[in-house]
Amino acid sequence: MNLFKFFSFSFHTHNERRQADVPLCGRSMVEMLGVLAIIGVLSVGAISGYSKAMLKYKLNKFSESMNMLINNALQTTRTLPRSNNASSWISYAEIFDKLGLIPDGISLYDKIYMRDIFNHNIWLYSYPNFYGIGYSFSNNNQDLEICRTLFYITKENRHELNYVQTSQFLPEDEDGNAESLESTIYGDRYCTGNRTCLKNITLDEIDTACRNCYEGSTCVFYITWLP
Repeated sequence: MNLFKFFSFSFHTHNERRQADVPLCGRSMVEMLGVLAIIGVLSVGAISGYSKAMLKYKLNKFSESMNMLINNALQTTRTLPRSNNASSWISYAEIFDKLGLIPDGISLYDKIYMRDIFNHNIWLYSYPNFYGIGYSFSNNNQDLEICRTLFYITKENRHELNYVQTSQFLPEDEDGNAESLESTIYGDRYCTGNRTCLKNITLDEIDTACRNCYEGSTCVFYITWLP
């Protein structure tokens, strides 16, 4: 081998080694799409997890505030004047606000209504024969959990309660008549016979009452107790 061929061979061999040692810097379109897909899946999972965590946090705050409101109402309303007209009711929202009995997580909205962390209406009232709290909400993904939570709260306070009720108001028919579907669960004072009672209500019975309500256009959860 002459000197020219030797140096030419050595140069090409060295250059090929250098090229082999240099990593590829580019990425194919398929690889990039794969990375984007993985990022998308992780993002959806993170958003879903965050939403569930926020709902759980709100439900915990809701449970605390509603339980306190019910207890404040049970201890205080019997000392307040109540309605003496069977066709009208008295609201206590303003009175409770002035007395400082509306707990954190619930605020006075107007003279009749309070609102909770979910921005749902709550009203505290009396008729001649009973006192009550009404809780109104409309259909969305969290309402079923709210309804279940209300049953858990009232079950803890069942000793003082007359009954709780989910009431679904159906749209008016052509003649202007409107029907309602109701599920009534009784507190200890009225837990007799074959009635469904808070003290032994099952998860299936809670879901039935809540789902009946959940599928309606407007729903109210009533909590009542005696003078």
